[in-house]
Formats: sequence, structure tokens, C-alpha cells
Amino acid sequence: MTIHTRSLCTLGFLFLSLCAFSGCFKNESEVENLLVPRLMIESRSVNYGSVNGTTLRLPVSGSVIAVDKDPIVNEFDIFDVDMVKVDMGIALLIELSDSGARELYRRSVTNKGSRIVFVVNGNALGARRLDSAIEDGKLFTFVEVKDDAIGQLVLDLKASIAEIQTQYQY
Repeated sequence: MTIHTRSLCTLGFLFLSLCAFSGCFKNESEVENLLVPRLMIESRSVNYGSVNGTTLRLPVSGSVIAVDKDPIVNEFDIFDVDMVKVDMGIALLIELSDSGARELYRRSVTNKGSRIVFVVNGNALGARRLDSAIEDGKLFTFVEVKDDAIGQLVLDLKASIAEIQTQYQY
């Protein structure tokens, strides 16, 4: 009889553990339109058919840019995105963490003349040619999105960044 009682206690404990921990796992995102932003660098090497990178096409201009396969800044190092008005129109201001800013600085020094491509969910939205080192971790770039859609893009990016950095581990 003690073996049967012990088995029931074990099963009861397992059941309660499953019930208690089932609320800890979330399969659904709180953000309706989750966007994953990344910064990619234009590849400077000649690939001759190798798989060192990929090509991205900007949606409006149709420019094709060969980029390295790994992002220089990923979604965990992008802290904020804002819409700003500059002399040439509306641009995005992308603010980076300390580690993201260091990597952007390194790459902007060694890849002067190349382009930084702003990618969201694997799709290129904008590119900026590196004319000097970016020392402060703030990247200004224009995106190939209609002006009336930039505001919603920024709101979705802000919500996505908050969701990614609070709900997912790096």
C-alpha cells in the first residue's frame, strides 16, 4: 500500500508541476506585426559563386546589394528607432547598444565607401553609404517606404524591439 501511495504522490506532484509551469511558456507574440531589424554590411569581396553572403534588393529603386551573411548589428543591439526630419526628407534614426555601436564604428572605419543596409525580416528597406566613421552609435538612414507608412513602421519597430528584448534570450 505504501508503494501505491508513493506513486500517487509522485504523479500528483508531476501534475501540479506541469500546471504551475505551463503558464511560463508563451508561444504567441504580444506584438501583432513582429519586425526583426538588422544592419548588414555590403560585401567587399568577390565571391565567384561561393556562399559567403547573399544579395538583397531595395523595394523601390531595385538596387541589388551583395551583403555578408551575418549582420553587423542584430535585433538585440538595436535599442530604439525614431523618425526624424533632415534636409533631404524623412529618415530613420537607429540607436544602438554599446556593443552594437562599437561594431558599427569598427565596420564603418574598415568599410568606408561600402553601404550599410537596413533589413527588416530579411527584406532590405534602406541603405546608406559610409562616408565617414560612425562614432556615436546613431545611424541615420533613408528607407524605401512611402512617407505615410514610415510612422507605422517606426511604431511597429519600437513595439517589436521591446518585445524581442524582453521576451527572448540572446
